[in-house]
Amino acid sequence: MNIFNKMDNLVNLTENEKVLVSFIKENPEAFVKMTSSEISEAIFISNATIYRLCKKMELAGLSELKILVSASLGDYLKEQTTLDFNYPIHPNETQYQITRTMQELYEQTVVSSLNNLDLEQLRQAAALMKKLPVIDIYTSAGNLFFAENFKFQMQEIGRFINVPIEEYQQRLAAAASGPSHLSIIVSYGGRGRVIPEIVNILRERKSPIVLISSTEEIPFAAAALHHLYLSSNESHYNKISSFSTRLSLLFLLDCLYTSYFKLDYETNVALKMNYYNIISRYTPQ
Repeated sequence: MNIFNKMDNLVNLTENEKVLVSFIKENPEAFVKMTSSEISEAIFISNATIYRLCKKMELAGLSELKILVSASLGDYLKEQTTLDFNYPIHPNETQYQITRTMQELYEQTVVSSLNNLDLEQLRQAAALMKKLPVIDIYTSAGNLFFAENFKFQMQEIGRFINVPIEEYQQRLAAAASGPSHLSIIVSYGGRGRVIPEIVNILRERKSPIVLISSTEEIPFAAAALHHLYLSSNESHYNKISSFSTRLSLLFLLDCLYTSYFKLDYETNVALKMNYYNIISRYTPQ
């Protein structure tokens, strides 16, 4: 995860720690050149505050924080844009302007998704997919199409994914799950009635959960063993369409698929080709 996005997701910060985070985000290039004493004097905080923040970010100290800020700065600046993700186009724009705006929206969404991505969480989620014999995906509305696409990708390499669609089917699948079932939950903001109920059932059934959500606070996030974050630039309701959220979800599911695929790369390539060859033998030319 990009260090700037990691700072955005920190909770329970003291007021001085919030001041420090704001200073880093507003003056990243100056921050990486300053000593701890210079930082303390510039924003009137103690050295202890700096090292408490580093500890909350699971970093060894100020040097590691400065290295990560420097390394993440390019992608962080790319994500700072005046683009309105909710209403990216306007009535008097030309077709050229519309297509270029959509290009920028897609580019910014991928940058934002990558900045939010914790690579270790992704690696562990893929490893869990390989370890557990059953994978269930719980989501709703337009996200079902992306879950079905993920199901198709996995089926091409011999893994069958369960994507219950109706609310009763989702509750039934959750009730029938257990420690051998990996439950992938896609929920932008944790709203709605069904998903929180599903989470409670999965908790009781001790099914490990991979949660894919926005970066906003999710009521049941603590139930997830692994958490992957969507680009969160769109409003949940007030927008033309879910352009950015849909692309971000596709990006994350493709990252999950490819991370899983590479665990047995040669075997999975052989499986895909073998299935294709069998099908082609019985397909009229």
